[in-house]
Amino acid sequence: MRTTRTRRHERGAALLVAMVLMALMGIIGFASLDTVMRDRQMSGNHSLSQSALYAADAGIAAALDVVRTEVVTAALAPGDCLTNTVPSVTLPNGSTYGPDTTAPNQICMLASAEPCSQIDASIEQGQPVFLNTVWNLRSEGTAPGGARARAQATVVRCHAFNN
Repeated sequence: MRTTRTRRHERGAALLVAMVLMALMGIIGFASLDTVMRDRQMSGNHSLSQSALYAADAGIAAALDVVRTEVVTAALAPGDCLTNTVPSVTLPNGSTYGPDTTAPNQICMLASAEPCSQIDASIEQGQPVFLNTVWNLRSEGTAPGGARARAQATVVRCHAFNN
């Protein structure tokens, strides 16, 4: 049996230990909450960056469509750029794409090469000449949160040049 004197010295010791443990658990809880909040924020930023990149990629697809449908004259030489640019479009998710604002020219022919292998009979007098051409395409995408991404692609296209 303990004496009353020993019990008097132990009063409050359990309360002090419980308070210290509660404080430690609170600190660990707040640190965990902070970590989760930062992870969610980083995940959201990554999602916005991906949306902007996908929008820029859609801009490259639109520029490729311009290259496919543009009538190229014989006056166009490697190094020249098309007057048509990447169209500006708003996508259903709120992202937009359009011309790359850091580059003055978005659709430029880098080179023309040998005749296309699919069209060997294209060298008749007065008929269009079909040549492989190399194009540089540039686009910029913007996500609803303001994230921006730029994309650049080089494509090869069989093009008809008018004589």
